[in-house]
Amino acid sequence: MRRLPLEGIRVVDLTMMWAGPYATHLLGEMGAEVIKIESPRAWDNVRTLFPIPGPEPWNASFYFNDYNREKKSLTLDLAQPRGRELFLALVSRSDAVIENYRADVLDRLGIGWDALRAARPDVILVSMAGFGKTGADRELVGFGPIVEQMAGLTSLTGYGDDGVPYKTGISYGDPVAGTAAAGALVLALIQRRRTGRGACIDLAQREVMAEMLGEAFVAASLRGEEPVHRGNRDARFAPQGVYPCQGKEQWLALSVRSDAEWRALCGVIGAPELAGLTAAERRVRHDELDAALERWTRTQDAAAAQDALQARRIPAARMLDSDSVHWDPHLLARDAWDFLRHPRMQPYPQPVPAWRLLEANPRPRRPAPLFGEHNREILCGLLGVAEAELAELAAAGVIGDAPVGAGVG
Repeated sequence: MRRLPLEGIRVVDLTMMWAGPYATHLLGEMGAEVIKIESPRAWDNVRTLFPIPGPEPWNASFYFNDYNREKKSLTLDLAQPRGRELFLALVSRSDAVIENYRADVLDRLGIGWDALRAARPDVILVSMAGFGKTGADRELVGFGPIVEQMAGLTSLTGYGDDGVPYKTGISYGDPVAGTAAAGALVLALIQRRRTGRGACIDLAQREVMAEMLGEAFVAASLRGEEPVHRGNRDARFAPQGVYPCQGKEQWLALSVRSDAEWRALCGVIGAPELAGLTAAERRVRHDELDAALERWTRTQDAAAAQDALQARRIPAARMLDSDSVHWDPHLLARDAWDFLRHPRMQPYPQPVPAWRLLEANPRPRRPAPLFGEHNREILCGLLGVAEAELAELAAAGVIGDAPVGAGVG
């Protein structure tokens, strides 16, 4: 493959926060021209989430930059007739529209499926409402932590028998739904190539998340099993867990799957008196073994302990935080980071595309756009708007180069 697979495809991006922008970020990495639309009065709130202090914080957010690379920025107030008119003109010149508004928003704005098809009959629409376009919950707003709970994920996570569910440390449902949305859009492009027809895709983030829990659903339906909160432990392998090492927040994860691995581990930690324990005995005495392991790991450098255990064929790895992962030797050897320049931020390591195409070799090409950065290019160059009208549009609040009343947080 000598070129990126989505070169020549134009996607109109109405998404905000994480799930939707992550989907369009993936499409942009694969060569699509992604045009992100924000209203001067209703912008992507991630722009002002933990930004770098300065005169334009909405253009200097690490979160926004990570999720919105490879895109262009067009500001349009879709609540105004001229904003809708320009939006539909853009749709007529585009291949797909993707949005993650609440289920009723597109229709209320007058740019629902019928309006999009009128602008371009073979257009593809991907709608990512948290709970879908139909059903009793269709009007609810779905953020990642809510989606996790209503999809059932939190029923599987927790420690011990207290019955208290835990959410994941991050909104896991967002990037999962984003990946599914990118895949759905690409499948619709393939179908259109074969049939000439567009598609309207109703992708509920809750349902995508629930489908990740197949094993738990099967256990419940076949055997009536309730989820068991095991924390970091396993039903079979023992001991298994995450253990503190030398230094601040340094941890080692390990899992013992066999008697041979257990004997090897006892040799490394200097506990020959425990080497004869069977798997069943290790499960019963897990708390005691955890304490013995922790006494050893607290005296160890995490990386050195990892190497020592792996040398004995014991599954173990030090836990990498968001800083140390940037200096992991394997990822550095894989050239996994790129210091993409940004006009308002210092360069910092950002991940390269996870999908490696040897000849096309996708790399980060474009930082997240400044607010309204490409208004002139798109409105005048693509849509044929006269230069003189830009000032009128700005005065009317249809377009803008800064969010109206932007705060921080």
